[in-house]
Amino acid sequence: MFSQFVIRDRTEDTIMIIRFVTLVLCACFVGSGGFAQSGDTYEMPRTEHGQPDLQGVWGTRFSTMLERPEGMPAVLPPQQAAGFAQAIAQVGEGTNTDPDIERFGAPVLAVVNGEHRTSVVVYPENGQLPYNELGVQRSSHGYFEGIGYDGPEQRPGTERCIEAWGSPPMRAFMYQLYHGIVQTPDMIAIVSEEVSPLRVIYMNGESRPDALRSMEGHSIGHWEGDVLVVETTHYSDVNPERATIGRPMLISSAARVTERFTRLSDTELNYQFRVDDPTYYTEPWEGEFSFTRDDSGHIYEYACHEGNYSMTGALRGARYEEAQVNQEVDD
Repeated sequence: MFSQFVIRDRTEDTIMIIRFVTLVLCACFVGSGGFAQSGDTYEMPRTEHGQPDLQGVWGTRFSTMLERPEGMPAVLPPQQAAGFAQAIAQVGEGTNTDPDIERFGAPVLAVVNGEHRTSVVVYPENGQLPYNELGVQRSSHGYFEGIGYDGPEQRPGTERCIEAWGSPPMRAFMYQLYHGIVQTPDMIAIVSEEVSPLRVIYMNGESRPDALRSMEGHSIGHWEGDVLVVETTHYSDVNPERATIGRPMLISSAARVTERFTRLSDTELNYQFRVDDPTYYTEPWEGEFSFTRDDSGHIYEYACHEGNYSMTGALRGARYEEAQVNQEVDD
């Protein structure tokens, strides 16, 4: 896949986002501060087996990027948060052809315990992915731009319908993403509405042969009090990129991802994760956001590849553009 990889600096679009949103807020976040977490005691519902009940449909929709623009605080007051989210959305105006991105109201930031977050990354404290030299090389492009059109392997996983937003570590985007959770004493299943392979968390400690590897890895869970803790390993190196707003997140076959699911209220499911991956990072890093419960209680089938000819069209279009350039040179 990476034999044709070209090392590039961050794309102009990504640089524009960082510069624009920083300029918009530089003049207005003086005196901003975080919000204290609620001290209310929440009585968590439980399953018939006595476990914390996480079942149901949980969703995300926010414009908070994985990485924090340089100079931004980690938390913004509500009014400034609205301006920040709108600034991110404005960068993409005129290029969005997906109606889902605008269907659910004004742009918003991720909210965790009442705090409006400016990045999903919470450690390192600067909100940036601690890439090593190889990580910088492999991530030096905007995720949704891909790295070329010589073959489908150079296109983003979401564009190829092979990457689920619900695979660990889970991620979010500007449009609504739903995840259904079903529990039994021995297994917890998570099915995501968009590109929806069934993710199984083995609560009985069931392992997997080392040779069996995949993009979503193998997840083993246990309870620490009322917190669901999940350890995921057995990742594949075939496609290390993971979808984010900005440059891609990278996950190698050496990675260990630790997730913590904590129900904070009837409507908020807190999600924290830690990535240990010496292949691409200089140190472990951590992220956090919250899911919001959806009362509709159902998700829809997502048949990404059913009659899908977009990849063929994209590659054919690239060949046409190359032919046009060659024709101009010959003329």
